[in-house]
Amino acid sequence: MENVVLGLLMIRSLTLYELNQAFKRGISLFYSASYGSLQAAVKSLLSKGLIIFEEKVESGRNKKIYSITAAGKRGFYAWMRAEVPANKVEVTALAKVFFLGLVPEVEERKQIVAEIVSKIEMGQAELEQIDEEIRQAEFPEHYQGILKFQLKTLDYGIQTHAFGKQWFQGLLDELETPQPRGE
Repeated sequence: MENVVLGLLMIRSLTLYELNQAFKRGISLFYSASYGSLQAAVKSLLSKGLIIFEEKVESGRNKKIYSITAAGKRGFYAWMRAEVPANKVEVTALAKVFFLGLVPEVEERKQIVAEIVSKIEMGQAELEQIDEEIRQAEFPEHYQGILKFQLKTLDYGIQTHAFGKQWFQGLLDELETPQPRGE
């Protein structure tokens, strides 16, 4: 959550209300956040010195406008370069793609996406290994009805990883293709 807030503040300074609206308008498609969790993230970022705020009175109302600090920018870029956690591949990968345009170097963008592809491949291989082990094991007859649907959820995970791998590989291929100046 904190890294997503930093990413939004990399784009422009925002009030807490505007941060919440940014989540609702796009980020919520892959990253859910309540107003309370957003407040907690902002409070944490302030305490770490990664963001600051300026108070302004507008239409008789006091507003806090949050901005990212130099340390916050360094923290954001460190997160973008960091390995994707195995237990949060989809959410973290999509958040990183959402902000990929903030990474100025094309080679670095490629490295970020290549790491995501690698993490997806590892996850898919693990799920396929589990599937193979389960299919070779013997289970009591009374467990077969339950097992059928457990295997369906495993299949969903495998297919989701396959799609993710294909999609992110397509993005990586796109980044590999030289772009005309100005893009």
